[in-house]
Amino acid sequence: MIRKFFPFSFFLITYSFSQTHFTIPQNVWRISLQQEIANGKWKGHDGKDGWTDYQYVYNGSEYTLNQYWKRNLNTQSIQIEYGLTDRSTFNMIIPRHPKFEQTHTWTISGGGSQADLDSVMAFYFPKNKSNSGLGDVTIGMNVLIIGNPAWRGGKQKYSLYGGIDATFPFGERLEKYYPKEVDANGVPDQFKQLPIGNGLTRWRGRAFGELYRKVWGRLININWSASGATYSREVINPSYSFLWHTETHIDSVSAAIGKDVLHEQGFEIAGSIQGQMEAIPQRLFVSTGVNWLFSGRDKFSSRSDSWNSWMASRKNYDTKRTAVSQYVKVNMLNVDPFKQIGPLPFELEVGVQWFVPYLTYHTFGTTSTWFRISSYFQAW
Repeated sequence: MIRKFFPFSFFLITYSFSQTHFTIPQNVWRISLQQEIANGKWKGHDGKDGWTDYQYVYNGSEYTLNQYWKRNLNTQSIQIEYGLTDRSTFNMIIPRHPKFEQTHTWTISGGGSQADLDSVMAFYFPKNKSNSGLGDVTIGMNVLIIGNPAWRGGKQKYSLYGGIDATFPFGERLEKYYPKEVDANGVPDQFKQLPIGNGLTRWRGRAFGELYRKVWGRLININWSASGATYSREVINPSYSFLWHTETHIDSVSAAIGKDVLHEQGFEIAGSIQGQMEAIPQRLFVSTGVNWLFSGRDKFSSRSDSWNSWMASRKNYDTKRTAVSQYVKVNMLNVDPFKQIGPLPFELEVGVQWFVPYLTYHTFGTTSTWFRISSYFQAW
């Protein structure tokens, strides 16, 4: 079968279908390019910066350690969507990270010689790391269960969808520790690496939908979403730290853990709600919303039961995490065939998102801005 592609400017619509990314019409392609810049600091058990007040005994003296992390991330992604039918849409997201940087700092108090412990910390945890490359790739499907999407209109002013997707670990994972692969200062190459992915596959199921009405001649949308995700249990290359052990020599720590380490990330539950208003008919939409995510505690399996427990949680640190964020975005549309500027239909989106203080724990509290352009084509 020969397929031909045409700009999607001739598709007549009652409502602008670009107001929902849930499904698109049959045989229609939507190609989206997005540029996002994000930065954030690690938020601890109390919602404040860092992992704080950790006691460690070194050479017979007790110290208190406070650690802080900051990340900067530049992400370029492409999203490809295709309407298999008017009720089902295939989608794929491929991210790339041209710039990924992390700064790790700490303070030491108490005990004897703080310089000695500081040198061990600097050996295990280089203060500046960077990386770039492909991120984890997501492939999924959205299906309209009941109702009518806003782009179609009709008597039923609502829609309910289901979706399933899988995120595959294409991002660079933590490399294996090799005693002979060290730099001029003797620091193992693994310690200097900033992995992009965790090497685990995520499976997610979703339920989502929208309510919409015309008020004073303008479209008003309320979109909502709820999802649950589980991760595969995989053999990983563990990251080594002397802080769980009284022995600071890397080979002793490695021998205690063993070569085969299994990692299972905690179950995730996420939700979101968004309100959207048509500011200029068929041309400009303004949206605001809230996202929420909770993750259960991770599980580790190695030769050392104490390491397994320490990696999952320790004083003022836990792999259970909560992240709450809010956002505002503006969408400019150029898809109405009677108002279209230029030969191609497109949609521009500009947004900003920021974490909610004291509702974000054991993860990075991130602020980000993004620019997104989407275009539509039809094939048959």
